[in-house]
Amino acid sequence: MSSVKASVIVAVYNGAKTLTKTVESILSQTYDNFELLLIDDGSTDKSHELIKKFLDDHRVKYFKKQNGGVASARNFGIARATGEVIGFCDQDDQWLPQKLEKQIPLFSDPDVGLVYSWVDIDKHGKRECSSPEFEGECFEALLNRNFVSCCTAMVRRTVLNQVNGLDESRELHGVDDRHLWLKVARTSKLAVAKTPLAIYFIHGENYSLDNKKMLIADLSCIEKIASLEDLTPREKSLCKTAKYNAYKHYGNNFLYRNSPQLSASCFLSAWKVKPWHLENLVAASLLSVMPSNLLIKLKQTKNRVQ
Repeated sequence: MSSVKASVIVAVYNGAKTLTKTVESILSQTYDNFELLLIDDGSTDKSHELIKKFLDDHRVKYFKKQNGGVASARNFGIARATGEVIGFCDQDDQWLPQKLEKQIPLFSDPDVGLVYSWVDIDKHGKRECSSPEFEGECFEALLNRNFVSCCTAMVRRTVLNQVNGLDESRELHGVDDRHLWLKVARTSKLAVAKTPLAIYFIHGENYSLDNKKMLIADLSCIEKIASLEDLTPREKSLCKTAKYNAYKHYGNNFLYRNSPQLSASCFLSAWKVKPWHLENLVAASLLSVMPSNLLIKLKQTKNRVQ
């Protein structure tokens, strides 16, 4: 598989604080047949000045475009990539040196359209490994949880073209990658390299930390998949279950963050999707009238009892 050329796309928007380490991590690959496309999505900081020092490397290609969002920048890169497989890395994440070497051989199976890996999650300097093992037919698993970290994913270019790349709709901001993985999973198998090959950094500016925005985005993602014309009855049923699970997930998240009214809204929505689950209606009814300070006291009392 050493003859397989890879294209790596990094969407850049005001990434001066982290971009140098990201680019250096990608250029340090032990696998040498790749190109790096840096897509400047209308940055207004010093990103371009940082990028210039890498342009002497023949593997690095720089493009500047009008701001259109990360999905737009990735599609821009896909259209200009020359590799057979395409990988993605956010401007604040990093690759480990053996990433391409470990992942590209997994494309030897012609039915595999997407290869991902485990990922080290760096939260303010403390690291833990996320190690999902889903492979093969993964549409259902991806509907219930996005276990593919964008900085680990690599996709065949032919498959990306088949599913028309990323959806650039603004309502998918934060989950445009998950929406792409779902489209790919309907047409191809997934494979996983069971070792951490990238580092995902959690900091105060991560969009994914905003539960209110992510709830709306995740629901939009599921709705868009559910509206596909060629969906089978089973896939439609799976989308309904995924919507229910999303409401439950964020209901529990808001509960953990002491936001009883937001939690109540989620549990009520879950009950509307599956009205025979009356426990959600009961939870919504109780939480809708509960002050935040009372919720905090109840949780403290529970912890003392335990």
